[in-house]
This record gives sequence, C-alpha cells and structure tokens, in this order.
Amino acid sequence: MPKPPLEAPPVWALLKEARERIYTLPPDFPGFRARLAFYWQGVWHWGEVEVKGFTPKVRLAEEAKPLAERELVSLLGHRRPIPFEQREGRWPIRLLQEGPMGTGIALEDPFRSHLWVKDGRLSLIQRHLEGGDLRLHLLSWKETDDGRLLPHQFVLVRRSRRERILQVEIYRDEYTRVGPHWLPREREVAIEGEKPASLVIRLEEAEVCE
Repeated sequence: MPKPPLEAPPVWALLKEARERIYTLPPDFPGFRARLAFYWQGVWHWGEVEVKGFTPKVRLAEEAKPLAERELVSLLGHRRPIPFEQREGRWPIRLLQEGPMGTGIALEDPFRSHLWVKDGRLSLIQRHLEGGDLRLHLLSWKETDDGRLLPHQFVLVRRSRRERILQVEIYRDEYTRVGPHWLPREREVAIEGEKPASLVIRLEEAEVCE
C-alpha cells in the first residue's frame, strides 16, 4: 500500500478518514433489479432498471432513457469502492486554509482540486475544469447502522472561468436497505439555469441479484 505523502501527513490522514466514512458497496456487489419511475420536463415515465455490478441498463421511453441512465451511473459510481490511495491519496496534498467550512485541502491533481473537511465529513469539493469549475456543497448526510455516511442534500454550482454562475443543481438523495446493502431509492433535482427544470428518479421493489 502506498505511504502518505511525507509533506503533509496530517491533512492526508484527515482527508482519508473523511473519504472512508462514506458508504460504498462491496467490490463483488452483484447488482440489483428495480421498477423505475422517472420525471423530466413535466412528464412521468415508467419502466425498469437492471444493474450488473455498477452498470445500469434502463428500459424506458427513448426520450427519457439517456438522462435516466446518466443519473443512475452517477448514483452508482459514487458507491463504487475505490481505495483512497487510488483516489485523492495518490496526489501530493497540502493544507490550504482553516475556516468556517472546515479544513481546506489542496490537491496537485489534474483538476487542481480543493476539498474541505468539517467535523470529519466532506463539506465542499471544488474541481477546476477546462471551461470553468464545479463546486459541490455537501449540506447533509444520512448515517447507516454502522456509522457510515450517505450524501443526502447537496448543491452543485457550475461556474465559468470568469466566476459567473452558469447553473445551480440542488439534489436530494434517499436510500433504502435491501439485505446488507444500502441502495438508492429516490433522487430529486431542481435545476436553475437559463431554463429552470426539475428531475425525479424513483426505484421501487429493488431486489439484489443472486
């Protein structure tokens, strides 16, 4: 296992602990099946989803299928178990600042990421992209029986290079326990941009594959 960067072991350990508190599914997770309800642009669509491992396949109306699959890829991708040493832990890390948002940590990764940890939890993630940046404000968490965390309410802010706000996406995620696993149950998104929109995805009667 790689050792922490020598230049900043305290913040490396702080970020590692915050990351490892977040709930992930096991590496051998077989997937699940569920009924699917999807709302977009004023219309409800009903169908089904089958997830093999962490890859969803949606049976839904063609006009709704790509967006529904994108949201499910996001939900499941963030539950994929990736060791910290293969994520932020593989980059040089340094203390950025201390403040009301917690401890700011800078990564020397391709996105020049900044992350804030407060009370042992991630509170803000900022990534610099080619056309601007993304800021993810993690507002609240759900706690599992064993004390791990699932993101509950968060806000994604997209900004241009000149710091102009392009779009704000407000999320609320809910979960359900199926056997030993915590699976997504509902995602609701309010989108504020040039044209306001809302999105809802609901999973019902989920069954883990054998």
